Amino acid sequence: MRATFMQHLSQRKFRLAACWLSGLGLLAGTALAASDPVSAPKRERVERLEYDPQSQQWTEARPPVSGTADGDLDLIRQDVARSDFKTALAKVKNWLKTYGADHPRHAEALYLKGTAYLETGDYRGAQDTYQTLLNDYPGSEYAERSLSALFRVGEQYLAGKRRKALKGLFRIKDREGGVKIMDDMIANYADTPLAEQAQLTKANYYYERGEFDVAQEEYARFSRDFPKSRFAPKSQLYSAYSALAAFPGIKFDDAPLVEAEERFRQFMGDYPDQARQLDVPLLLDQIASTRADKTYDIARFYERTGEQQAALYYYRATTTRWPGTPAAGQARGRLAALGEAGEGAETAPEADGQPVSRSADPEAVSRPAESAQP
Repeated sequence: MRATFMQHLSQRKFRLAACWLSGLGLLAGTALAASDPVSAPKRERVERLEYDPQSQQWTEARPPVSGTADGDLDLIRQDVARSDFKTALAKVKNWLKTYGADHPRHAEALYLKGTAYLETGDYRGAQDTYQTLLNDYPGSEYAERSLSALFRVGEQYLAGKRRKALKGLFRIKDREGGVKIMDDMIANYADTPLAEQAQLTKANYYYERGEFDVAQEEYARFSRDFPKSRFAPKSQLYSAYSALAAFPGIKFDDAPLVEAEERFRQFMGDYPDQARQLDVPLLLDQIASTRADKTYDIARFYERTGEQQAALYYYRATTTRWPGTPAAGQARGRLAALGEAGEGAETAPEADGQPVSRSADPEAVSRPAESAQP
């Protein structure tokens, strides 16, 4: 009886296993059938959908009919969608010649032409086409798209990409052309977000090229014109960095150094937490030390050239304006060597030895003798 029960149990397990395996086979067969490219139904790509206001649904548009204005332009749109820009450019040029500026879709054709130019690297063609669209159709739905595309053209110019010149005989870099595009957006499209982007792009361009004297003004202009921008703190900080980088050394005018100090202090006042994280107080100490070095250098020059009264004045100025700097310690040593205590003296002689009144302003302290330095 036990054997009969075990046989029955084994047969039941076999049937369950067979059903399980059969089910796996069925599922596998279904999966294979679904993944089989031959048996799976093909789905054609829908190039364009149209909204039906009656059914309130999007429906597949009818295939374009070649030989008609709308059909040919829709075929050009398909070429652009497939990134076949050379074909699209040839077709859209013919479309514009055939149907002219009176066609209702002329602005769209211009936009497609500009896009084809841009994507094939003909930046001058793209610039001219987009500008024509903006001039002739400023209120069209393609004007805003053209403005964004024109911004891309400006970026390419600033990046050093070459454009066609002399009817395509040469390709030249036109970074100044890129700056002009950005300036045009700032001046003529100030109510768009692109004006803000254009100003920041221009400032970054000068900073990356090492033209720090221009960069500091462009960043400062951004902070002034777009104070609520999320990039305003960065622009204010980089304006100070640019001013600091524009200072060539203690043998030269310290105006950039004075400007950097003022802008760092302004940043520290407006964004104290960020300023501490970025070690702005340390930068201010370094600026003070550099300005002390410059004043001390002026004093040394006057001492070498025998203008002792001028030398004494600048040594004193070094100790009183920047008392904790290394230059101040050196100045005190020179004052002691010259028999002075390092205090007082409200006047300072010019290079010709004529005394004039001096203020406590560090600019007045360090600049009078610039022309006298070698």
